[in-house]
Amino acid sequence: MDNLENIIKSLGEEINESIFVGITGKDGLPVSMYAKESVESALASAEISSIFSIVERSLKNLSLGKAKEFFVLSEGYGVFGAPLIYDCYLFVIAREPINLGKIRIEFKKYLPKIEEMMK
Repeated sequence: MDNLENIIKSLGEEINESIFVGITGKDGLPVSMYAKESVESALASAEISSIFSIVERSLKNLSLGKAKEFFVLSEGYGVFGAPLIYDCYLFVIAREPINLGKIRIEFKKYLPKIEEMMK
């Protein structure tokens, strides 16, 4: 049976434009990471968690329901994520051009596997 690190690595390999894939806690602490390029993983984990927490809090304050996905696009990069069990987020940082459809498909395939491994 695969371990969590192998599943995260496999997800990163499936998304060609990804440079960093991981699971972070809502507290910003990294749970599992895979990097194709040099990335300061602790900082990335904390910042991604902060971004997603702000979005979730804003949706709640606006009575818009719970977030199912997150997508942030910057100059040259995109961050895609989704909430997981145990107050965690799954995310990918990708370099443009980004195939958002492919990322969504891979997330839908991998989310159940990852949550099962986390139980």
